[in-house]
Amino acid sequence: MQVNQEKNDSNMLLSPIFWQIAGVMALAIRLVSGWIYWGGASRRLIYDPVKLDPTSHAYLANKLVHAAPGVAFDLTGVMHWLLAHGTLLHTAIIFFTLVELVVGIGLIIGFATRLMSFISIGLACTLMIIFGWMGTTCLDEWTMAALGFATASVTLITGGGKYAVDQLFQKHIENRSWACWLTSGPLPLSIDQLKKFSIVMGSLSILFTVGFYGYNYGAIVTPLGKRIDSAHHTITLFQATLKDSHLDVNTYINTGPDTQGAYITQVNLVQNGTILTSYQATQLKDPNIVTIKNPFAPWSSCKAMAFAVRCQLGSKATWSLALPKGIEVSATQPAYLQFINVEGKVFKTTVQQ
Repeated sequence: MQVNQEKNDSNMLLSPIFWQIAGVMALAIRLVSGWIYWGGASRRLIYDPVKLDPTSHAYLANKLVHAAPGVAFDLTGVMHWLLAHGTLLHTAIIFFTLVELVVGIGLIIGFATRLMSFISIGLACTLMIIFGWMGTTCLDEWTMAALGFATASVTLITGGGKYAVDQLFQKHIENRSWACWLTSGPLPLSIDQLKKFSIVMGSLSILFTVGFYGYNYGAIVTPLGKRIDSAHHTITLFQATLKDSHLDVNTYINTGPDTQGAYITQVNLVQNGTILTSYQATQLKDPNIVTIKNPFAPWSSCKAMAFAVRCQLGSKATWSLALPKGIEVSATQPAYLQFINVEGKVFKTTVQQ
């Protein structure tokens, strides 16, 4: 008799009062999660609108340029394609901002709580894929995305509870099971089914968290080590060509911190171990000698300063350096172009003649 009673209990639906209390238990999670998304949207829409101005260096695209080198699953090319299409990029940024706004307000007031939670899971996945690798001093982007996924999973299960706008419509939707999946209130699940659903969401949350931790930082079955070095800049040189008394080369800063740039203090043209010509800080900032074109300007760029050229993380640039008169470069011997940063590190590539 006791076994049968337990089976019957496990097949029972939980009462509406349980769901009201469950939502109240998760109230702190719902309010804080909502405020995080509201804060992100309101900064761009109200308090710092230059973040939505494509002509400003503070435009949100700046963050996307910084993040592009480490986008998960080798999607850097997709990010660069988006950055190259200004109208589509701006549309995507506005759309993302509005989604954050709606989700933030929805969670705070408890409107369409489960739908907002589901969208919040999507936002957490997006943030993890794009920004999860970043963090110079701590794993802040990974932490935010991981917690966003987990907290949204909780409110997806509990709904808004008693202190939610959804509660005002409860009588009108309580007989429509599909509506409960979008708002709050009792889910059409037995106790056993609710346990399984909760275990699934908990398992997905920990897999999401641990999986991306291992992917970006190791320390699961491999030693601790970042997939992308966020502490030291790498200056990647490519397509260096010599023609018509000009030396052209493309640069790409694909590792390093986003909080400061890579400072290039010297550029050398070398052949047979001999420096044929050297460009110091004085020459690098002279537009008659060196011109720099930045496809991602003004969001992220290589810019001549007093004592160096500063290149921000993720920036691409095409350099054109005028060769001094009298410089002879042998076409039969390989020539190399060296970029030297403020730390004395040398980055080089072969010059095509």
